[in-house]
Amino acid sequence: MKYWAFLSYSHTDKKWGDWLHKALETYRVPRRLVGKESRDGKIPERLFPIFRDREELPVSADLGANINEALRESRYLIVICSPRSAQSRWVGEEIKTFKKLGREDRILALIVDGEPNASDGKPGFKIEDECFHEAMRYRMVDGEVSEIRSEPIAADAREGKDGKTNAKLKLLAGLLGVNYDDLKQREQERRLKRARMIAAASVALIAIFAALSVAFFFNARAARRARDEARATLSRSDF
Repeated sequence: MKYWAFLSYSHTDKKWGDWLHKALETYRVPRRLVGKESRDGKIPERLFPIFRDREELPVSADLGANINEALRESRYLIVICSPRSAQSRWVGEEIKTFKKLGREDRILALIVDGEPNASDGKPGFKIEDECFHEAMRYRMVDGEVSEIRSEPIAADAREGKDGKTNAKLKLLAGLLGVNYDDLKQREQERRLKRARMIAAASVALIAIFAALSVAFFFNARAARRARDEARATLSRSDF
């Protein structure tokens, strides 16, 4: 297939779409995982390309056909979930089309706003807070949305939940078919390595500034000595 994933979202959540697209395509898969077998074959070094949105499609009179083709060429569908996308006709059609391809188990959700299943009368929330599109919350039967509930596989980027970094790692784990903990450990190692590099650079800068300070001190003292000697010589010459 051409794409690792198809990103589906409301145009009002474009900033999230841009962030996720870049985060997924630029992620370096840990070397110890590259080449291992997964449900989609050998794990690559990078997940590229990711189909971002309709802007990537060529100008055509049949936009729907192009979107359907991109969905067919995508291993996974990632839905950016918010109250806006829950009301989006485009998002709903993309979810339905992907499910009709028999890939319901390959739909991943990224919650960025709202509340899952708020439309069920969840205490403390309004129906308008629902972040899952109806097509995600119910299974498809005979090509139509049924009354059989579905449990979306979701990562939660909201504050107080997974947060952006962990949500990204959860999606990556789903795409790669690996354990989330493996990617989490790699991320912690990367951060620790970066912290050590920053600390080492800081120590080096301190050492450089210290050396410059010492050099400045001795140069200044030598300059004062030379100036004093010059004054003394000038004073003696006056006599």
